[in-house]
Amino acid sequence: MGRVKAALDESRTLMLGAQILLGFQLQAPFQDAFEHLTPAEKAIEIIVLGLMVLVLGFLVFPSAHHRIVHKGHAAPGVEETVKWAMVATLLPFALALGFALYIAGIRVAGFATGVAAALAGSVLALGTWYGLPLFQCRQQREQPMPIAQETSIGTKVEHVLTEARVVLPGAQALLGFQLAIILTEGFERLPPSAKLVHGLALGLVALSTILLMAPASYHRLGYRGRDTEEFYEVASRLVLAATVFLALGLCADVHVVVQKIAQRDGLANLLAGLSAALLLGLWYVLPLWHARRRLGEEQSEDTPPPRQGSRTRPGSHNLPT
Repeated sequence: MGRVKAALDESRTLMLGAQILLGFQLQAPFQDAFEHLTPAEKAIEIIVLGLMVLVLGFLVFPSAHHRIVHKGHAAPGVEETVKWAMVATLLPFALALGFALYIAGIRVAGFATGVAAALAGSVLALGTWYGLPLFQCRQQREQPMPIAQETSIGTKVEHVLTEARVVLPGAQALLGFQLAIILTEGFERLPPSAKLVHGLALGLVALSTILLMAPASYHRLGYRGRDTEEFYEVASRLVLAATVFLALGLCADVHVVVQKIAQRDGLANLLAGLSAALLLGLWYVLPLWHARRRLGEEQSEDTPPPRQGSRTRPGSHNLPT
């Protein structure tokens, strides 16, 4: 049980790091000096934003998978899902960090500094995040996770509250960006349609934040901290619902930010649509497919095999001897 909780806490650590870069990428196009960037540098900013959307999708995926597929149980598959989601997350995160350091280095001391900063940041991140773990894996054999027993209600409640804390920093970064840019000159120059989309996104992310905070207050004020199946079911639904609004709000603001950078509605619509497909696919479509497949496998295992030597129906060619 403790290994699943530790895996979820590790996902939360990555989310806390990712929220900083995600928030900056969303706010950067509304800063005054952004207009002085070259077209190539602006294209890099769009690439970094796309990479950070991918990072956010991978980081939330284990929580959604745990809720939908395993129903909150501490199954061995949960830890494995977190592991592979982390493997997929760190590469785009390292690349996004390198690109961001490239832009920062250019602004500080020129092109050479930007290239050096990008290479140093990406190589150091990849070496630390992938190299050290691979070296450690060669030094010791992995201890398999014990077969899951019936998960207690206390453990399930602990997991769902942890998963709310995993997702909350992503909503926090997005909500902070949405409120901060409203008073900028860059926001004033947006077309009215983009302002309306941003207002819709703000409402969606605010609703997501409210839902993510609700389990903690509901647990403490409504149940006095007691762990019950009723509370767990409500909290699980709140967390899943919050991710829907978070995905939609983020995709709406991807449209606003890309339109602000590129001044092209077609590109903004394309990237917003791809973001929606990625997030909803990772957080709902894939887990639901896994859940349906898992249910089918369990039903097939429960079906007893036909008894040997049983009589066949009249007219069958496979008559018993």
